[in-house]
Amino acid sequence: MRRLPLDQEEALNGYVDVNAFEEVLACNIKDVVADFCLVDAEIIRSYVSNQLHGNVDEIVASCTELFFKGHTLSYARSAGISAALGHPPCVVLDMAFSHETVSIDFKLVLAEFSVGVHINRVMLSEAPDTDFDPRSFARIITSARLRPLPTRFRSAYCPASSLRH
Repeated sequence: MRRLPLDQEEALNGYVDVNAFEEVLACNIKDVVADFCLVDAEIIRSYVSNQLHGNVDEIVASCTELFFKGHTLSYARSAGISAALGHPPCVVLDMAFSHETVSIDFKLVLAEFSVGVHINRVMLSEAPDTDFDPRSFARIITSARLRPLPTRFRSAYCPASSLRH
């Protein structure tokens, strides 16, 4: 497997536009996050603080099963609660996306009024024929979906038509 460098120094040198990859990922999981946000926040915080990873895994699995192919988007069995002074607690879930030749480890950050995505690592199982860019990533993540991405969730990198197989 080949690791796609995503650290800040390489990103600043123009090697990889990390924000573009995060935008594509965030746009494609908005419906999953919307389902996840229907779960009572106190229950999620309780599961995370008590390290009940099986329970969190079940919630994530039930939220993803309507939108992604089996085990494509999953909980990576690690979570935490970040509590900065003067700010409400923030739940951080380690997640994984794996489809075709791409595996991504990322953090899903659930704050009081916002949700964020932070990509930690991108692994490519084989060297791509062309440069691996946000548009090719968008095609791969779109092909992992069970139904096309709703138009209101698309970013500039997401293809207009959904590739499915």
